[in-house]
Amino acid sequence: MSFKFEKDKFYMQPVFFGPTTTMQNMQGERILHQPADVECLGVSFETNPDQIVALLPEGFTSNEPVVSVQVCEFANIGWLAGHTYSLINISTPVHFKGERDELDGDLILVMFENHADPIVAGRDGIGYSKIYADIPRFTHYEGIYTAKAYSWDFPFMKLQIDVNKPAEDPDRMMKLAAQSQGKMNYRYIPSVDDITVPDVAYPVFNPKKWEKPADYKWEIKAPQSKFCKGSVKFYEPEWEDMPTYYRVGKGLADLEIRKYLGAQHILYSEPCDYMHSYRLR
Repeated sequence: MSFKFEKDKFYMQPVFFGPTTTMQNMQGERILHQPADVECLGVSFETNPDQIVALLPEGFTSNEPVVSVQVCEFANIGWLAGHTYSLINISTPVHFKGERDELDGDLILVMFENHADPIVAGRDGIGYSKIYADIPRFTHYEGIYTAKAYSWDFPFMKLQIDVNKPAEDPDRMMKLAAQSQGKMNYRYIPSVDDITVPDVAYPVFNPKKWEKPADYKWEIKAPQSKFCKGSVKFYEPEWEDMPTYYRVGKGLADLEIRKYLGAQHILYSEPCDYMHSYRLR
């Protein structure tokens, strides 16, 4: 009997062994998992408005010329059987207006992660702009947290926050956070027949609002957040340093830092229930 796809089941490559067990059980039924314990370091800065506009696809406009960089450690992740990984989320606040949808959110310019499973699941399943980086656990000494990231051993980012010092403009940070309705990405898959044209190219949205299912048995802890002072530095690569994603590294290093809004240290529970994402139209 030859291979056949099972109806109404979620597949990811390689497909030959059956439906994925990501977010569904062996019978293909959607399941809920224990939430992840997340510790996040974030820094926000104002940049050159023209640099932001140059990055935005059709349908998007900039709400403010601000870039936010978050380094997060996700621990005890339910859908990964209790494993841990880290990510770097780099985003900017935008407004999307399409034929059907109109909303505000944070457009993810790039998300680095240090394990293949969340990268593949996020790219294939919900269109996140994810790529790999080596992200060591961040250090914490006397209120100063330091996070670094590497590509092929090239240190392309260093982020630091100091919880002993106040943020420059926490009110502006809170305003932007309140304005956002969720995370936006731009899904893109090139055609095999002609890699210069896409098989898939459209924006996607992951709503911030999450309603706890009636059968969800785990506790979602209230977030603990502290505004503070911080900084981030992107180091310009040579092509040999980041041969696949040189333009990403170069683009981040080129972003002008006009002034810092501040930083945050956040502890929270994340249910990792991303199956409410949808295509923007």
